[in-house]
Amino acid sequence: MIVVVAISGLIGGYWAWYLKHTASGIRIRKDFVSQVDNGIPREIKVYNPDGKVIMDEKGKFDIKHTNRSLQYVDQNNHKHNIYFGDNTTVTVDELK
Repeated sequence: MIVVVAISGLIGGYWAWYLKHTASGIRIRKDFVSQVDNGIPREIKVYNPDGKVIMDEKGKFDIKHTNRSLQYVDQNNHKHNIYFGDNTTVTVDELK
């Protein structure tokens, strides 16, 4: 019984360290928080080829990214798709 408790403690301690002190662990934790809280506060900006902002939106979003698109659901449960080309830049910044 003592061995089981000790091994469980070591495994739990390792996971706590992994989720707090490694880049992949921090990403796992952020993904989990985003799923549970229906997103993370973020700002999405879309720039045209000249560098002019053509879309700017702030809110709590859960984002999915593919090769040529960005999909997110806003706080009103509306799904948005942004399709971008070769000269378009999209930035997604997490807000604190």
